[in-house]
Amino acid sequence: MRKFRFSLTFAILASLSCLLIFTWLLLSLISFKTSEKDLLAQKSEEGRLLLATFLHLLPEDLAAGVKPSAAHRFAKRLAEEKIFRGILVLDRNGKEIYRVADAAKEDAQLRQVLKTGTETASLSRNDLLLSRYAPIRNGDVILGAARLTLSLAPEYDRLSRTRNIFLSYFLLDFLLLLVFGSYLLSRCIVLPIRQLLAVTGKIADGDLSSKVPVPGNQEIAELAESFNVMLAALRKKKDEVDDHIRSLERINNDLKIARQETIRTEKMASVGLLAAGTAHEIGTPLAAIMGYAGILREELQDDPLQSDYLGRIEAEAGRIDRIIRSMLDYARPSRREWEDVEILDVLQSTIDMLDGQGGLKNIVVSLSARESVPLLTADRQELQQVFANLIINARDAMPNGGTLTICVSVDGENDPDGTLQKGNVVRGRRRDDFRGAFFAPLNPRNEKHYLRVDVRDTGSGIAQENLEKIFDPFFTTKEPGKGTGLGLAVTARIVDSLGGRITVESIPGNGTTFIVWLPIPESI
Repeated sequence: MRKFRFSLTFAILASLSCLLIFTWLLLSLISFKTSEKDLLAQKSEEGRLLLATFLHLLPEDLAAGVKPSAAHRFAKRLAEEKIFRGILVLDRNGKEIYRVADAAKEDAQLRQVLKTGTETASLSRNDLLLSRYAPIRNGDVILGAARLTLSLAPEYDRLSRTRNIFLSYFLLDFLLLLVFGSYLLSRCIVLPIRQLLAVTGKIADGDLSSKVPVPGNQEIAELAESFNVMLAALRKKKDEVDDHIRSLERINNDLKIARQETIRTEKMASVGLLAAGTAHEIGTPLAAIMGYAGILREELQDDPLQSDYLGRIEAEAGRIDRIIRSMLDYARPSRREWEDVEILDVLQSTIDMLDGQGGLKNIVVSLSARESVPLLTADRQELQQVFANLIINARDAMPNGGTLTICVSVDGENDPDGTLQKGNVVRGRRRDDFRGAFFAPLNPRNEKHYLRVDVRDTGSGIAQENLEKIFDPFFTTKEPGKGTGLGLAVTARIVDSLGGRITVESIPGNGTTFIVWLPIPESI
């Protein structure tokens, strides 16, 4: 399972956001504490001035009372303000002599002012009230003490509004940072990195032709340039490796062809020696047997049973003679009689010959050509032998009858049904010939440089493991006594000697197609 990881943009923006929030918290704490301290100092100074003004308006004789004086009118005027919470005045004995809107009792700090004569200030427990304390003097004599209490609620409301405005600006700046930061990060960092990743993905797929664009950022540009230099080096190394591989493949292919030619030549030499020795050692006694059998047939023609035995002897001796002749035909080419040959005429005469011998019973034969067919320069008898072997093999593959289709085309065009279907296995006269060296010896001389003859049956097909062996001498899948394994070997030798190729396509259960490729003379 792939491990989950955050994107680079998210990681950078998250880090910046955390740093920004921490900075905002620190700055807001310092700012708000400083503002609160300044407001309290300002409020304390305001309270000191109000209290000093009140004390200045007090009469010199406190025993006469405060209410008739200007201080009383000033206190009443202050009582109309929302921030005003009261004034309390004590005489030198600590006795209350004046109070306006002050519900609190006298406190220890007020009595302390009576003793020390020092001005001071204090906050209530909930920090919502500010109290200013001051002595009442007549020269150096302390006549009493006064306390002025003011509300801090407006100041805290102002601080709260300031905090909300500050938070709103922070959120706006935070969103702008996220938007523009994301855009800038994507353009300057993330986009080049993604381009780099895209190129590395192509490299993983084997494509070294790509190049990473070099953006403006210095570090990213240096990384891209280094990557492009590395990519160029990889391309150069890959080209060198590909050249070596192609060279090795050509050498290996040449070695394969040479080895197969050597094996085939050795087989032909072995077959030639075997055929020559067999013909010499078996031919003479076999001719005597066939001669004596003919004499006995004339003498015993009135005895049906003996005549049947002699007929069997002659048939088996004839089969031995045909095997010897097939071996000789494979081992040593016969003398050719070159002539201009009409391929359709050869095919039709071969079909008529086999049909006249009863060899195509229950077989429906179809012969067609896709277009006008040029003449070939070849030995007519050899061509007839080639197609006779292919038609007989097709007949043997359809013991219960079927359809034999023969199609002639120019430059490899198939009949409308097509022969190379999905799943077909194609084998040539030599291994990998059809997809490898097939066209090498058939250099095009003009637009129509070879003929293609398809011989297709509807039989059981050829097993895949046998496809590479069917052109080998003495290889056969027929029952003993029904085949020598030389028919296709002789056919392939003749086709090769004409400068052509023979290939096979087969799907087990769907029939087999043998394809003969014959070069067209240059003058055609």
